[in-house]
Amino acid sequence: MRSEVNLVGLCCSVPHLIVYNKLRKMSKGDTLLVITDDATVVQRDIIPLAEKFGCKTTITKDEDLFKIELTI
Repeated sequence: MRSEVNLVGLCCSVPHLIVYNKLRKMSKGDTLLVITDDATVVQRDIIPLAEKFGCKTTITKDEDLFKIELTI
């Protein structure tokens, strides 16, 4: 299954909680596309969660947005 979450404009613990809850419900082979405009969210929240869940991670930057694809 493929799902997407838009975190543009969100900060503090909100992005972490949203991504954590999505990853927790995913099964092997599922992919989550995370979109954010905050590099700190990528470094502080998304990358550590991807490592914790053992995700294959692809990060691209498109203008002012980061697109992070996490596959379990």
